[in-house]
Amino acid sequence: MKHTIVILLMLAIAATGMAQETQPRVFQQIYNSAMKTANDPGAPMPERKAASFRADAVNYLSNRTLSEIADTTKALKPEEIAALNSQLDSMAYFMYDYVNIFNKEYSRAKGQKDKARVLRLFREVSINNPLYNDPDRQLVLAYYNREDFLTQFSLDTNWVKAVGEVKKRLREM
Repeated sequence: MKHTIVILLMLAIAATGMAQETQPRVFQQIYNSAMKTANDPGAPMPERKAASFRADAVNYLSNRTLSEIADTTKALKPEEIAALNSQLDSMAYFMYDYVNIFNKEYSRAKGQKDKARVLRLFREVSINNPLYNDPDRQLVLAYYNREDFLTQFSLDTNWVKAVGEVKKRLREM
């Protein structure tokens, strides 16, 4: 009887573990959602462009994380790899939040002067909070000086810090 209970308990734990492994990670969910919107010809163009930024930002974060994990000069421990993966999910989530906060503030802004102020604030915060200090400025600033995109943010952004700073500065306005 005891043996049967132990086996059933182990099966339940294994099933729970397998269910968690099949659940897409946060960065994957954000990427998949962004790609779906970006490629939807029925979606409004501003939404598609914001989704393109989100997809590219998650792709950038993912590639940088993979580079760190694959770096053979570092012998990363499993907990360090887990921390990098956790950081990837956090950064993707906060980037998504950052874009949502921007869209909300930009749509609430009255007139071109207020809209320009909101855009300037969000651009400034994104560029002043780098995560990797990536020297590839052409890649990192791919959206930054694009007049045809509202999401003119640096890809190399510490999104956790950026969300905190932008919320603080918005309260002060």
